[in-house]
Amino acid sequence: MCRPVGSPVRMAGDMSRRRVLAAFGSVAAFGGGTAYVATRSGSTPEEYVPTEVHTSEDTTGFGVTLDGRPIAGSRDAPVDIYYWTDFLCPFCAEFESETFPEIGTEYVDTGKARLVGLSYPNIGSYSDPAAVWSRCVWEQIAASKPTAYWQWHRAAFDEQPESGGDWADEATFADVTERTENVPLAAVEDCRRTRTDSIQESIDTDVAVAQQAGIRGTPGFVIYNREADAAGKLVGAHPAENFGEAIDRVLEA
Repeated sequence: MCRPVGSPVRMAGDMSRRRVLAAFGSVAAFGGGTAYVATRSGSTPEEYVPTEVHTSEDTTGFGVTLDGRPIAGSRDAPVDIYYWTDFLCPFCAEFESETFPEIGTEYVDTGKARLVGLSYPNIGSYSDPAAVWSRCVWEQIAASKPTAYWQWHRAAFDEQPESGGDWADEATFADVTERTENVPLAAVEDCRRTRTDSIQESIDTDVAVAQQAGIRGTPGFVIYNREADAAGKLVGAHPAENFGEAIDRVLEA
């Protein structure tokens, strides 16, 4: 399930050889610590797009498979931000509109961190199909127009209505795909027809890694220093300063 901003910051459990940092502490609760409806600012998908986007066939020291997953930021960035999301999650939409642009500008675009987009379908009946749409979009444009993926990604989140409700369906995601420049709808649809089963297996792999790290809801994040093999975890739509603190902590490990 989605987690409110007021959720405590937890650390990843003991996973193989990696060191886990001391707890970051707690985040001040919004609305007395109760769940809240994500505030939508009327922003557009063009507001923030990472300046560098790439792909990789590697598996990281944390056990995250990068093949087929969009990566924003420099290949040489010392810190990975593993971002598990669900397009139906309102707190993920809050992160996308309120926090991701600041993290992107201050940490991703400056080479301090790279962000890896991972799937964790857990909200509704269309969560899995939405995750497949995402992977198929990335597969079609990763080699030619990789930044277009993040435009599509944000446009999909912008479809969430403020009132919630059962909004996600084939027509909605087809429309988002068709109107996102440089994303070929026909090729994406062909991918969905022919590759859904194998893509679903890779999504299940993402979820398994998240659950091993103790993540049970979205958005979920692991901040990982690849050289020091140290990691910390954030769960919920935290403000940008919490990510800054987490990144600085793992950089100092």
